This record gives sequence, C-alpha cells and structure tokens, in this order.
Amino acid sequence: MMGAYEHALAYTKTRKQFGKPIASYQLVQDLLVRMLGNITTCLGLVVRLAQAQDEGVYRHEHSALAKATCTYRMREVVGWARELLGGNGIVLDYNIGRFVADAEAIYSYEGTREMNSLVTARAITGLSAFV
Repeated sequence: MMGAYEHALAYTKTRKQFGKPIASYQLVQDLLVRMLGNITTCLGLVVRLAQAQDEGVYRHEHSALAKATCTYRMREVVGWARELLGGNGIVLDYNIGRFVADAEAIYSYEGTREMNSLVTARAITGLSAFV
C-alpha cells in the first residue's frame, strides 16, 4: 500500500499538465491525502493489535477486524494510485498494475472482507450470522 502511494506521489510531482505538476491540482491532492489517511489508519490499527497482544487481551477477532479494514483500504489506495497515473497506471513500467494484483490477492486470501466482518460482528454482538 505504501509503495503504491509513494509511486503515485512521485509521479504526480513530476508529471506536468498545463505547465505545472499535477500534484498542484486540488483533486489530485485530495486523493493523495485520502491515500495517506488510509495508510495511517491501517498502521494505527496494526499498532493497536500489537499492543493488545502485548497486554494479553488479543483475540482472533482483532485480526479479522484488521484484515477486513486494511485490505479494503489497501484496494482503495492502489485504485487511486492507478487513477492518478492515468493510462500509465496500467503500464508495467510503473508497477501500479502489480500493486493492484497484489491487493486483490491479499483481499481475498484467507477470507474476504465480508467473512472477516462477520467474524468481528459475532464477537461484538454475541450473535452469529453464519448459517
């Protein structure tokens, strides 16, 4: 996720449109901020997960919550990175396509967001939605 952000940030600082870097445009800046927000959210969640483990209060539902949240946010970040690169976002030279493929694999490996959400929801409600 961080790699996709860093690639997009570097690209938007060097890619010029109408004589100035596209990073100077409001909507580009908005996407860069959203990307960084998602990354920061995930880092904070992972730190909290480590703290719970250190404190001896970790439960597997915590990992389900982290995976559901972070993989969803990661898909957003790599999608926005691809968007920011425009047509270059699908060209192998820029690696964004690889980030997209990796994000999709991680999103569905060992349970989708929906399954991890159900695991977390069962823990917080005490009710199972599994049939």
